[in-house]
Amino acid sequence: MSEKVLACITIQQNSRRLIKKGAQLASQIGGELHVLHVEHGNNILSQNNTAELLQELFDYASDIGGEVHVVCDDNVPERIVEFIKEMDITQLVLGETMRNKIHRLIAKDIENYITSTTPEVEIMVLEREKKLNIKDKEAFSS
Repeated sequence: MSEKVLACITIQQNSRRLIKKGAQLASQIGGELHVLHVEHGNNILSQNNTAELLQELFDYASDIGGEVHVVCDDNVPERIVEFIKEMDITQLVLGETMRNKIHRLIAKDIENYITSTTPEVEIMVLEREKKLNIKDKEAFSS
């Protein structure tokens, strides 16, 4: 069985790093890159700038050799697992995007659900990129 890497993304600029990490991993193991966005509900273009950003992410993924998939579903974790099984995914790249405690618990539940239902898949969770908060500019001046 050939290696297949799946990068699960949301429609935000931060998802570029997940696509990039997925591409690096696929390249290292000689596998295929798949990029999946699961939109909750039944309308992908629910926000004003969604179409433009989604197209930008898809173009980026395609440019680096990824195959892009978009599906709508009310149960995002189950749909990700279905996709993993349908496509014989062997590696999964997820992003840690939640900020507060409740959202982190929900994200952990998603990760646990995927881990428990697809134990054969290796999962990599990337921490959210943190911006440097510079309060004292003088500390950095020479």
